[in-house]
Amino acid sequence: MSINHLIEKAKILLSKGRLEDAKKVFESILEIEPDHYKTITNIGAIYLSLDELVKAEEKFKRAISIKSEFEIAHYNLGITQKKLNRLNDARESFEKAISLKKNYVEAHTNLGTIYLKLDKLNDAETSFKKAIEFDPSFAEAHYNLGITQAKKFKYKDAEISYKNAIKFKSNFQEAENNLKKILRQNKLLLNIKSVQKKISINNNINSGLAKNPFISKRTVETELINELYKIDSIDLDETVDIRYGNGKCSDYELFENNSYILKKVEKELIEIMSEAVKSEIFIIESFFNILRSGSGLTSHNHLNDFDESHKLTDKKYSLTYYLSVGDQNCNEPGILKLFDPEIKILPSPGTIVIFPAGRQHSAAYGGKTDRVMIGVNFYSLY
Repeated sequence: MSINHLIEKAKILLSKGRLEDAKKVFESILEIEPDHYKTITNIGAIYLSLDELVKAEEKFKRAISIKSEFEIAHYNLGITQKKLNRLNDARESFEKAISLKKNYVEAHTNLGTIYLKLDKLNDAETSFKKAIEFDPSFAEAHYNLGITQAKKFKYKDAEISYKNAIKFKSNFQEAENNLKKILRQNKLLLNIKSVQKKISINNNINSGLAKNPFISKRTVETELINELYKIDSIDLDETVDIRYGNGKCSDYELFENNSYILKKVEKELIEIMSEAVKSEIFIIESFFNILRSGSGLTSHNHLNDFDESHKLTDKKYSLTYYLSVGDQNCNEPGILKLFDPEIKILPSPGTIVIFPAGRQHSAAYGGKTDRVMIGVNFYSLY
């Protein structure tokens, strides 16, 4: 069988997801022509797909040693180095790929993500815009441009970039989530500005809450817990925010759900939050967690760059509403620990705790049954 026929056979196997079989066919090509650099690159790509990164890197470097101007090998080498967190090596590989193919959209985009990781935001923005210049419909470039612009506090530009990403890629969930977040943040700033025109602002955290959390109680409806289990959720260990550990979580727009029971809960929690901070409030995030053994181990707070840049750290609060507390007859029963000063709270079903979002806290849980809670991050408007 000729090399061309073998290549076609390997491509068919790849299209069916039969990576190992495709690799064997590619290897048979190398028995005929050991320096077939495209085949060596294809084998490297299979190793990359299998997350065998050392072997992938070896193949791409081998292909480059044979054909130094093969841009695809340089690009894939960059992807491999990026996965290995060797960012400067990856940057050099992407730059080399671009030098060989000026309109290499994927290389420009990945180069931008390297700059983003290195916090070189101007360089990142330039790379993403260059990718878009060559391919205006490349959704990933628009999406990453939006991330960069948001980090530079260019929220209106970020909003446009996320909308473009969604326009060019259907069901682009990450872009949709980031767009909603940007829109919520813009709405928050408008609300604060509106209130500031009417009253004198007190920028300090409620002095009582700074030391002692606000604790309240609300009856938990079985209907509410059942409703949460019906809502789409993801595994906590698949999120960027891995501090929670084991379990499930929703997105940050729980109260966008139109179910009667959630609307009722939202209304009642708003009243409780307003009472706690003695202010009108603005909800920025609402979510639920279903926590299982091994969750809540790491101390953390709920502030972010947005809060710092807009001087909102003293206006942000967190609420935790415990619907079920799980198994409390274990070594780690899920005690909520607030630090500086240290306060320990063992919640019961229906317990609501409100405290400044900047306060470090943890709640290690090791029980065998689910612990279900609703979380809200919100701002006082005055």
